[in-house]
Amino acid sequence: MARSITGEDEKKIAIMRSVSFFSTLSDEELIVILDNSKWLKCSPGDIVVREGDTEHSFFIILKGSVSIQKRMGGASMKKPISKLKIGQCFGEMSVITGQPRTADAVAAEETFVLKVDADTLNKDTESFEYRSMQFKFYKIFAEILARRLAMTNMLVVKPA
Repeated sequence: MARSITGEDEKKIAIMRSVSFFSTLSDEELIVILDNSKWLKCSPGDIVVREGDTEHSFFIILKGSVSIQKRMGGASMKKPISKLKIGQCFGEMSVITGQPRTADAVAAEETFVLKVDADTLNKDTESFEYRSMQFKFYKIFAEILARRLAMTNMLVVKPA
């Protein structure tokens, strides 16, 4: 039996609906996500994830932006390598590979993110809505990784 939707759920679903990452998910799948994730508010400069951390979760930016920074040389030097905005995600590599974080993710401004643990995406369940949500997340991850690989190839391989 489906659970009843609260007014707070409706507000969160409306926010999620406004974010491109969730465009292919049904309301039922969004409720599964609500029940299995955390909403986090980050202030400018807050480190959302730290390079080397072993926690396996990923984040979707609902408001604000995040700077992805890689340690260079000494542990204190960091180079910004990317800036992510609303609708983009980070941390999916940790979920997929189980490896430690490869970069810091730092809130560039007041930012709201949705945190989803790897256990949520890898849970064995008979629920159609849950399985459908898992499939769609991994499909989105595959598309993101393919785009990133294509961009990296363009940077590395210069035309002759």
